[in-house]
Amino acid sequence: MPRKCKICDHDRRQEITLALLHGESLRSIAQQFTVSRGVVARHLRHISDSVRRAQELMDLEHGKSILLQLRELGAQARDVGLSAERTGDRRTVLAALRETTRILELEARLTGELNEKPEAKILNVNIDPGTARRIAETFLARHKGTNPT
Repeated sequence: MPRKCKICDHDRRQEITLALLHGESLRSIAQQFTVSRGVVARHLRHISDSVRRAQELMDLEHGKSILLQLRELGAQARDVGLSAERTGDRRTVLAALRETTRILELEARLTGELNEKPEAKILNVNIDPGTARRIAETFLARHKGTNPT
């Protein structure tokens, strides 16, 4: 049966956990709170999964927040465009369309719908020296007299 975490029962548990989260050394924390370094290390292992999960949830919520803000901005840009269209202000309509396009592009990047990495297609061909010579001769014959610069 695993040992019960002594830090979790410690009356200054929150302070110790905060010190760990701020990156203080195990030795420093152990001295400051008069506990052994091993106890602090076990507590760090004990809380690290919880901290990681909490950070992932915060990142996910932050990502959702940004996406929601982008969608709100997109709706506002479309409203401006519609209003400008009703009044016949073509310049503002075009500006609203540009902004809507920019917002949609950014949203697509954030959601992963837009992959900006081009696919690399590599062709590796091995040819014998005779074939290489014939290809070179054919190329030179076709381009004879043309200026390569």
